[in-house]
Amino acid sequence: MDVPLEGGNTTVGVVRVGGTVRRPRGSRSEFAAAAVTWLNAHDFPYVARYFGIDAQRRDTFEYIEGETTEHPVQRDERSYAAMGGILRELHDLTTRRDASGSATALLHGDPGPFNVVCRDGMPVALIDWDSSRVGEPLDDFGYAAWTWCAGDHGGTTAAEQAARLRAFRDAYDPTMTADGVLGAIGRAQQSIITAETAVLDDPRREAGRRGHAERAIGWAESDRRYLTRHLREFADALGGPRE
Repeated sequence: MDVPLEGGNTTVGVVRVGGTVRRPRGSRSEFAAAAVTWLNAHDFPYVARYFGIDAQRRDTFEYIEGETTEHPVQRDERSYAAMGGILRELHDLTTRRDASGSATALLHGDPGPFNVVCRDGMPVALIDWDSSRVGEPLDDFGYAAWTWCAGDHGGTTAAEQAARLRAFRDAYDPTMTADGVLGAIGRAQQSIITAETAVLDDPRREAGRRGHAERAIGWAESDRRYLTRHLREFADALGGPRE
């Protein structure tokens, strides 16, 4: 029996069938399936197993028990360091360097809390790899640091968020400066604004997708204003600019 799984913004028709999740295939499915298969083969513990394509031409993944989170109140305070460590492990496992020494890694591409299954408030698996790609590790870092730690959430203070951001940074790379961390977050926010503005301005896109783009732009701009207002608190928690 197919049980619809709700909460996604770009893939419709995702269902649970027993101990599996079935996802309709799209333009990014081939790469995502290959990435997850590679991670399975290399024993990366924070990803569902991939079982192939079913009779209805859907990708089939292991179902991971737990839930995604929307607000810090749903998370253990240790989850921020844990998530920084998971991202570090992913990037260390997949980093490659070219002849010039420049590093690229497999990026999840969308490692916000809405794509991380938690149990008892702690992250246990990255899901929805449709945005995965090879790229600059700081792209993943900046997006995750923002969406996990530095947003305009009610019921939590800037000081609390700054402490969570430091825990996240320290687990990922304690040598990163405040300027480096905050710059990565700013680039991630601008990337969302730029990409979603292009969708919003395209009359060929369906109304539902354009509506999502409008909400995403508002979210990124609101969080950017929040971070700007509290920049000193975040910078101080990270040790201040040292570049």
